Formats: sequence, C-alpha cells, structure tokens
Amino acid sequence: MTTILFFSIGSTQHLGVGIIIGSPTGFTGKATFTQRSAVAVNIGWSLGDNPKLYLTGDYQFLFPTVLRWTDDMTGEQREIENLLPYIGIGGRFKFKEDEAQHETILNLGLRLGGGVEYLISRFGIFLELYPVVNIYPGTDFDLEGGLGARIYF
Repeated sequence: MTTILFFSIGSTQHLGVGIIIGSPTGFTGKATFTQRSAVAVNIGWSLGDNPKLYLTGDYQFLFPTVLRWTDDMTGEQREIENLLPYIGIGGRFKFKEDEAQHETILNLGLRLGGGVEYLISRFGIFLELYPVVNIYPGTDFDLEGGLGARIYF
C-alpha cells in the first residue's frame, strides 16, 4: 500500500491549484482536510457564443482505497495505487450577459456528481462530471465537467 505525503498548511493536509478544461474552462483549487474529505472550487468561463462566468464549489467525499481486488493466482490483496475516486455535492453561480436587455443574469444551481483523480508525486490529474439542477431564475438541467490538473503544496 502506498502512502501519500501530506503537507500541513493550517487545518488542511493538502492544498492544490491548477487548471480545468471543459465546462467551465478556467482555474481550480482544492483543499484536502482528511483522507476522506476535501473542498474544491472552480472559476472559469464558457467558450461558446454567449460567454458566461462560472463559480463552483463542492464538498467532496474521497474514497482512497475503493478499487481493490484479490489476485486469483496468489490470493494477495491488490489495489490501483494513487487513484482517488470522489463524489461531490455543491453549488454553482453562473453569470451571463443578456445582450438584448443589456444586463447580467445570475443562474444558481445545485451540483451532484463525481470524478477520479490520479496523483503523481505533487501533481494530480482529474476527470469529473457533475449534473446540475438549476434553481434560479428557473428550473432547468445542465451537465458540467472537465479534465484538469493541479499542483499540490
């Protein structure tokens, strides 16, 4: 079993910053509090016809040793090392310009999804997918996610 080296910064064990490409495309940050809990935030933009500013925040439940199996030949316990699946719940603020009325529209949504992060020394590469239920100004459904990388301090 491989152990991951954690750096102590305040009450966090791990603090990472990086980039995400997808919906949204921008910057990402993650603070890991224990081996099983973290908070991730993203700030980014959509690259479509109507540019939008996204702010997201999620509490993540981490599952560091969920991918285990027993080798049939040797009977040994095996696991995929440094692969960290997670489930997250959080919220999203999306600001977009209404060019017809010359005003900014705020959309609020609830996010529930997950992903997986692969840790290599001080670096993490992640892939995530979050369905979003928009609750303001109207009820609607979106799908967000992306591929990203972080460096941990």
